Amino acid sequence: MKKQTVITTSADETVRFAKRFAVDLEPGRVLCLEGQLGSGKTTFIKGLAEGLGLRRPEQVKSPTFVLMHVYKAKTPLYHFDCYRLNSLEELENIGFQDFISDPHAISCVEWAEKAKELLPETARHIRFEILDASRRRITVF
Repeated sequence: MKKQTVITTSADETVRFAKRFAVDLEPGRVLCLEGQLGSGKTTFIKGLAEGLGLRRPEQVKSPTFVLMHVYKAKTPLYHFDCYRLNSLEELENIGFQDFISDPHAISCVEWAEKAKELLPETARHIRFEILDASRRRITVF
């Protein structure tokens, strides 16, 4: 897989990019989203969920305080946020390994660098960078 970079100029454009990105995703894939606060990670997941068939993408919210959300789309989407993670044990206690190993779902892990020891080598990494107030650079590795 070669590196892909896109620059978006609005949240709506980030959502559209993620919807297109979702078309080629195979169930069982783990996506590691990395980037500073406000760089577009949750916005991307909203578009991804819509692209995977979630009827109400407005229900996509950052699970910062609960660690995980499950979205029941045509392809289920597991959304983890490790921003407030204190230990890997917290992820292990909620069955993180079982979720990210589900061959029928897509798993997205925000702040994935905090859980790197638990992530599969096959995970795809997506880096989000703030260029200015409206522009974001999204790089898929």
